[in-house]
Amino acid sequence: MLKFFLKKNFCDGWDNLFSILLSNVLVIALFAGFGFLVRFAASVNLLVVFAVAIMATGVLMAVVFAWGAVARKIADFNTPSISLFFRSLRESWKTGFLFGLLLGMFVVFIGVSFTYYLRMAFSGKSIGLFFVSVIVFFALICTMAMQWFVPLYFLQETNNFKKCFKKSFIIFFDNAAFSFAMLLYNLFLLLLSFPLFFMLPGVNGITLSNMNALRLRLYKYDWLEEHPDYENDRDKRADVPWDELLAEDKETLGERKLLSFIFPWK
Repeated sequence: MLKFFLKKNFCDGWDNLFSILLSNVLVIALFAGFGFLVRFAASVNLLVVFAVAIMATGVLMAVVFAWGAVARKIADFNTPSISLFFRSLRESWKTGFLFGLLLGMFVVFIGVSFTYYLRMAFSGKSIGLFFVSVIVFFALICTMAMQWFVPLYFLQETNNFKKCFKKSFIIFFDNAAFSFAMLLYNLFLLLLSFPLFFMLPGVNGITLSNMNALRLRLYKYDWLEEHPDYENDRDKRADVPWDELLAEDKETLGERKLLSFIFPWK
């Protein structure tokens, strides 16, 4: 399943380079604008910096969140449109803004507490090292779980904020190894974004990555619903027939040879 995901995600990204690039330019512009606000807030005091940074993250994530509808369209082998993004922004900005506020508060909390206990650890107090380990472990779990928040909202239209939050952790704990593999892959995309000034793959390229990954992974749960004897058996749950479940998607994607990316008309 992972091999097919990597192939499909690359193909989807390549086929929609312009859409991803254009949306990332908007994110970069917003990020730059908020950077100036944070610098201005720094001349006041640290609490104002935190407040501005959290609010800015909320606004930024509202835009990124709305692009999830476009990512869903791409993941479903369809052609996205600009109107879809604006329609999604109008309908989902509250959820995206709230999610951004949560992320902003999470980053501030982790940053402040990690710095505090790290200083304590360097001063020779073993309790500081213990709490640093706990914070890192907690942050890692939350980061891997939150990868699934945006895809859950758009792939399962009955999910609200609370359900997305809860299901994100359910997906993580049931697919810990896969979630960790996705974290490494997304970190690779993040590192790749630096020399490309975050225009590609950027934030929205990572959003597409998570959307593709969860879309394919949810086939597992559809199959388990049809086979309850497997669902309740921990040993059998690993025996998911991925070749069978991915057959239609593989056929739709087709054979994509290297030359087809360079010369699409051939």
